[in-house]
This record gives sequence, structure tokens and C-alpha cells, in this order.
Amino acid sequence: KKAIIDPSLFKYKVQPIKKHLYEAVIVKASQLSRRKHLFSRDRLKLFLKQHCEPHDGVIKAKATSIEKYNLAEQNFSYFFPDEPPTFIFSPASRRRGRPPKRASANLVSN
Repeated sequence: KKAIIDPSLFKYKVQPIKKHLYEAVIVKASQLSRRKHLFSRDRLKLFLKQHCEPHDGVIKAKATSIEKYNLAEQNFSYFFPDEPPTFIFSPASRRRGRPPKRASANLVSN
């Protein structure tokens, strides 16, 4: 079994958008930060509209986005280098679909 790697030990190669003006730099995880509220509901909806489409009840990436970002050339381990998670099986509840009982429903009202 592989040991879990501490994310703070990762180093990231940051490449500038304007490569002719700046050069790539390697930084520690602690040196990276993001602006608050960068990820929001509205941005997620926009992302889904621009890059995803429904196919038989499943949301999939559009062919144009797959081609533009070379996603077909990548695999799961490229984005997630650690071991895949293991999920514990939990049987479905028998009460599924029924509303929970309320204690206040048994009280007599005036």
C-alpha cells in the first residue's frame, strides 16, 4: 500500500500566460493562493453551458472542449496522481422515499 503524500510537499510549475514577457517558476504549495469567491454557482453554470452537454441523461464534455484542451490525450491519473479512493459499501435504507417521522406530529394541538 502506498503512503499518502502530504499535499504541502508538492511543488508546482507555474507558466505565465504571456510567455514572451515572463518565464515559468516552480513554487511550493504554500505560495499558491486563490481569490475568494472565484468559484461560484453562476461561474459553475457558465462553465457547464460552455463546455458540457447532456447525452442520454449524462452530462459530458463537448467535443470542441475535448479537442481544445487535449483532454482525449490525458487519463484520470494525470489529474489525480494518488491512488483512487475506495468507498465503503452501505446498503440502501428501507425507509428510502418516506418522510421522517416528526415528534411534533404526535402532539395534540389545542
